[in-house]
Amino acid sequence: MAATNGFTDDLMLRYLAPDHVRSLLVPDTDPERERVRALLVSVYDPASLDIRSVESVKVVHQEFQSGVHASIAVHGSWDKAIPTAEQARATVDIPATPPVHWIDMSLDTVVVVKAVSADSLLASVEAEAAWAAADGAAAPQNAYERPYQLRYAEPPPFEPTAPARSLPLRVSALFFDRLDLADALRRLSQAKRAVDAASPPAAQDGGALLASSAWLAVFPATATDEPSQMTEQLAGDLLATQGYVAAFETAP
Repeated sequence: MAATNGFTDDLMLRYLAPDHVRSLLVPDTDPERERVRALLVSVYDPASLDIRSVESVKVVHQEFQSGVHASIAVHGSWDKAIPTAEQARATVDIPATPPVHWIDMSLDTVVVVKAVSADSLLASVEAEAAWAAADGAAAPQNAYERPYQLRYAEPPPFEPTAPARSLPLRVSALFFDRLDLADALRRLSQAKRAVDAASPPAAQDGGALLASSAWLAVFPATATDEPSQMTEQLAGDLLATQGYVAAFETAP
């Protein structure tokens, strides 16, 4: 019987080979590169950046078992009684070592995409002549309280021949030795909060980021029968509702 961490160990050995990492991100059964697109939209807001196609994916850095310390917030209060002397007392219990969340595999990638900005641009600003009172007469108007009409232009149309753009994308992968969705969602959520707190999302060329990293949950592949395939599909759909991407791999 395999040890509990046997699946994780097997996958780390498997992903030493760049070709296997590429097949994880861009499976042969995924010609439209939907997995990478799902990872991208969990970080780059689709309301701001409409990704039309994924041209290529390049892994520039790989790391196994990177630890992220969960942040600890301490809140307190100070009271001052007048005319008595100032005095404050507090007792705070803090763990000697904050909890550590382990990322089984971290990938820094660059994804080349064809995309168009989905944000509308401000086309004009017009000030109205006067406020309208309830009876239809012109109401007194303060110079600092004038109503304005903002008109936005439509986003530029997608031009397939336009130059592609390169988007940096960090992918954090957690390996699970069995399909336990409750446990997977808890671990993913805790690790995501820790990573976002340690390195808050920053603005990139594609706009403000939704998260510091895209998250990939890797489970053991089940049998190829139809019920098992349906289970994998439903598990992926469930994780997708929370912004995570699922993959099912056969360990060597």
